[in-house]
Amino acid sequence: MRQALIAVVVLLNACASASPPPGGPEDKTPPILLRVTPDTNALNVHPDNVSFFFDKVINDRGTGAQEVDSYFLVSPSDGAANVNWHRSRIDVRPRHGFRDNTAYTITLLPGLSDLRNNKMKDGMSLVFSTGATIPKERITGIAFDWIAERPAQAYIEAITPDSVTYLAQADTLGKFVVGPLPPGTYLVRGIIDQNNNRALDRNEPFDTVRVTVPQAKPVELLTTLRDTLPARILSVAVSDSLTLSATFDHALDPTQKLSPEQFRLVGADSVAIPVVSARSPRDEHVADSTKIRFSADSTRRADSLAGKTLPPVIETAPRAANAKTPPPPPKPSLPPPFTVVLLRLPHPLPTNTLFRLSATGVRALSGRVQPSERSFTTPRPPPPKPKADSTAAKGAPTPPAAAKPPATR
Repeated sequence: MRQALIAVVVLLNACASASPPPGGPEDKTPPILLRVTPDTNALNVHPDNVSFFFDKVINDRGTGAQEVDSYFLVSPSDGAANVNWHRSRIDVRPRHGFRDNTAYTITLLPGLSDLRNNKMKDGMSLVFSTGATIPKERITGIAFDWIAERPAQAYIEAITPDSVTYLAQADTLGKFVVGPLPPGTYLVRGIIDQNNNRALDRNEPFDTVRVTVPQAKPVELLTTLRDTLPARILSVAVSDSLTLSATFDHALDPTQKLSPEQFRLVGADSVAIPVVSARSPRDEHVADSTKIRFSADSTRRADSLAGKTLPPVIETAPRAANAKTPPPPPKPSLPPPFTVVLLRLPHPLPTNTLFRLSATGVRALSGRVQPSERSFTTPRPPPPKPKADSTAAKGAPTPPAAAKPPATR
């Protein structure tokens, strides 16, 4: 009796979690979605679940971001969706079931895998309604990692004034579509959901924009770390003989125009040292690039006037007629926030000397402005290099070693 009971327990444990089939050639093909019920664009349907049928057993043994639940979005949302695994079928429904007279979008995200970890590269969305109509309105846009200046696969929420939340996920190019949804005003939020918990956590970049639907133009979400604090000078360093690098403790608004009048530099004797220019590292790079390009253009113009022949252009192999250069990834419409301001001085500062830098009118990304100051000491001069021994010059004879004195007893 006891042996029979043990056999039943082992059998139940084996059935609780599927495992890859042993033997045979290795399968490297991802799962294929065979069908979904109910049908897309169906009206007046009241399903208990939306069922996804696959041609393979789906891996249910993931943890965290690999859990089966993380690959499905239910919009509008009433909390964490119920996702139930049935080997090659997955059932999805809202937390409290489907409401009457509501249009739903159920999204399967890319990445779902089979037992051999073959992942689906594409996802899909199913739209249906428990009522007689499906709204035509949608919110479209693009999400960026603002600091990195590249598209972000952000988690998207569109929230109504009465807290109804519609969900979407941006693709690899940052593009997203939320809906269908009724006309109205929505607070659209994009989150770089680093822990994949579908919530805004501390130290996660995000952005919010208020949108009226029908919308006039696509939404641009510039995700970055945000707070409500002003920016204060954190440290000051000497970048080179004529440049100071002032680092702030919070990001600065990239739309503001910096001016040298916002900064005051004084020594221990309270004598002010003028600041010639104040720029972000990006503006400094653009200015340097412009100077280099202007110098190169001037050189070419001078060579042309002097009648000099420019070096011949080396022809590269012609591109194939059907070869297409992929378009560059989209870029944010605004330059990214920054924390460093480069201050150009008219002359070098003395070494190993105490100074105080003050900033006024510098606007943080939060929109707040607050004066701040920081004292710093310029670096000590480098130690002098040791002088070369003149007697060790090339070809000079080596002096004989001194004789040791005789030992005394």
